[in-house]
Amino acid sequence: MKIVLMSQATKPEQLQTLTTNYPDWEFKTPATLTPAEYDQVTVMYGNHPLLSQFLASPKSQLAFLQVISAGVDYLPLAKLAAAGVLVANTSGIHADAIGESVLAAMLTVVRGYHAAWENQQGAREWSLPMTTSTLTGQQLLIYGTGQIGQSLAAKAAALGMQVVGVNTTGHPAPHFEQTVAITATSAVLKTANFIVNALPLTSTTTHLFNHELFEQLQQSPMLINIGRGPAVETADLIQALDQHQLSFAVLDVTEPEPLPADSPLWQRPDVLITPHISGQIEHFRDTVFPIFQANFSQYVKTGQLVRNQVDLSRGY
Repeated sequence: MKIVLMSQATKPEQLQTLTTNYPDWEFKTPATLTPAEYDQVTVMYGNHPLLSQFLASPKSQLAFLQVISAGVDYLPLAKLAAAGVLVANTSGIHADAIGESVLAAMLTVVRGYHAAWENQQGAREWSLPMTTSTLTGQQLLIYGTGQIGQSLAAKAAALGMQVVGVNTTGHPAPHFEQTVAITATSAVLKTANFIVNALPLTSTTTHLFNHELFEQLQQSPMLINIGRGPAVETADLIQALDQHQLSFAVLDVTEPEPLPADSPLWQRPDVLITPHISGQIEHFRDTVFPIFQANFSQYVKTGQLVRNQVDLSRGY
């Protein structure tokens, strides 16, 4: 009997739906799966360290992996491709939450709430060491024009921001006034007031935000990273803040992650750190399960997927 390894927790009614609709399949957890059954695992719902053992076995039947994240840079993509494993992610489910997190970060700073909190913890003066401003009319440069970028762009445009997107070729994308290729960002970097990284982590995007990019900035923008930590070269980020090439940095992801307690980033008043929570949503299992359910149903029928299939050669 073919086995589905349920690494991701499900609600009892969700599991009951699967066992009722697919009586020819066994649904096991990592705790109930025995080593003798490893080669019988055909489908995985959620990533698990056992994946490396499955891929190392010449008898493995693994054919479909559904992960619960949008990014897949942590997976052994080359090995999955060599084994012919179909991979799907959950891209899109975090888009609204991340968009709201970015807006919250920008507003927290420009409307003076960050400065007010620091004042409340320190001097408690009836004034702030800054002049508040608005987002209206300011340029938001978003690296990544996928679902997260588009959701953020729509929200930012509603607040009157000028939204520019960066993608591989400069192709148009919904909700963006303008898009440019990732190799042609010089002009828009000069005019950006806010820069958001929403790119997947690939060989191209690793340490993309480094001193060469920061030296092109002219408006001392805020940098917000909700993509992947290694997209930003930390030493260069600190230097850019020290030299006022950047006015502020909001980091939901870091390199390394978790960020060590002795990292100098923790001590900076011009850095706001959140522990990789920008995409958190309520009822996560209710949101993720339908993606897996649809893909699993199609896989059983045709051996193909219907949603969120990852291009393993591109890494997203």
